[in-house]
Amino acid sequence: MKDVFIMTKYAQLKAVSDPFRGNLLTHFGTEPITGQQLAEKLDLSRSKIHYHLNELEKNGIIHIVKREEKNGILQKFYQPVALSFLVDEQLLNFVEGSGGEKTGYKSASFRGDDEARQKFLTHVSDAIDEGRKRYAKDEGETFTISMSWTPKS
Repeated sequence: MKDVFIMTKYAQLKAVSDPFRGNLLTHFGTEPITGQQLAEKLDLSRSKIHYHLNELEKNGIIHIVKREEKNGILQKFYQPVALSFLVDEQLLNFVEGSGGEKTGYKSASFRGDDEARQKFLTHVSDAIDEGRKRYAKDEGETFTISMSWTPKS
């Protein structure tokens, strides 16, 4: 599994933008899981889970890492292709329109304990401060950078 996957196609962005699929991605752990296991974990029908797994697989967000036959049924084990997903800047320009907006968006997931999380946030915050010191000018447009973090359950 890669650390980061950069989505470059509109279909990929559309696939993960679906609220159900976005939530479904948060239920993958570090080990591969079957559609049946996800259905049981979420108390949902296998058909609903498999429909959305197929959409994610078709768009390269998850992939089948192994197949096993159990009681005459072929089980597929899925896993996300990466720990974090980012959207290519060119794709955002397409999505935002061609009006020349000077906005951007970046999203990522992070796994670790509280100590690792704090170190990560400190690193990102320091990088923002360093960038501001290095590139800010006294005149020109004002741009805002926002950062938020929330635990995923």
